[in-house]
Amino acid sequence: MKRALAALLTMLALAACASPLAKAETPQQALDAAAQRAGQLKSAEFDLAGNVKMTLPAALGAQLGQSGTGAGSISLDMTGSGEAQFPDRYHATINAKISGMSITTEVVVANGKAYVKNPLTNKWQVSASSGLTSQFSQPDPLSYAQLLKNVKAIKDLGDTTLNGSPVHHYQLIPDKEKLLAAMDKAAAKNPQALAAIKQVLDSGTMTIEVWFGTDDHLVRRISTDADYTIDLSQLLGSLGAPAAAGSQLPAGSTIHATAHVVLNYHDFDAPVTISIPSVS
Repeated sequence: MKRALAALLTMLALAACASPLAKAETPQQALDAAAQRAGQLKSAEFDLAGNVKMTLPAALGAQLGQSGTGAGSISLDMTGSGEAQFPDRYHATINAKISGMSITTEVVVANGKAYVKNPLTNKWQVSASSGLTSQFSQPDPLSYAQLLKNVKAIKDLGDTTLNGSPVHHYQLIPDKEKLLAAMDKAAAKNPQALAAIKQVLDSGTMTIEVWFGTDDHLVRRISTDADYTIDLSQLLGSLGAPAAAGSQLPAGSTIHATAHVVLNYHDFDAPVTISIPSVS
């Protein structure tokens, strides 16, 4: 009896010691689980904050009416909040400050199209440059599942706590080829935008940080830092602009752009309804 009891206690002790090890995940396994969990989400609310800075060719800055020491540069600061219906639509209210002017507007993205409310007329318009703009300000609220799936390198920055929830904190280097392939499937309706995005991705670097639950694998925060130097004539050609537009620029004209954007997610799977606005 004593031997049986001792054997039972030993087995229980070994099981207790082995249990945490059995649950341990490698960074890749944890990231795969987060990507899988993202694919199961129906909705989420989010808050965003970011900054985009561009240095333009002097000639282009002059065309935009800029002069003085700040000529040829644009700085955009933005904050906002909204809700997403996965996988293909979101609504956000954006507060933007550019060149000392503050603007508040709304954006709806649905079925691959972006709709923007003109802050001057309060009328909705279809945005023709959503693909390029979103690449400068990645991640958009719908993009993080693809960013988690298409990764070249992972760096574990240590587990921590975010807003009271235990989270993994990783730094990711995206695999550009896989990311573009994923975008190709999603953006087949807009090959020009895809060509522009490819040029942007090929012209610089992007680093991502992600915080997601250690237990539920829900992404609480994702941060992106991007740095691009883009040949402007090639970019205009990718977007289908007339040849005359590119010929008016000096040879070798480039745009240098940096972007830092942070998205915080919360209220997962709360009821959300996002309607496509009527365009005037």
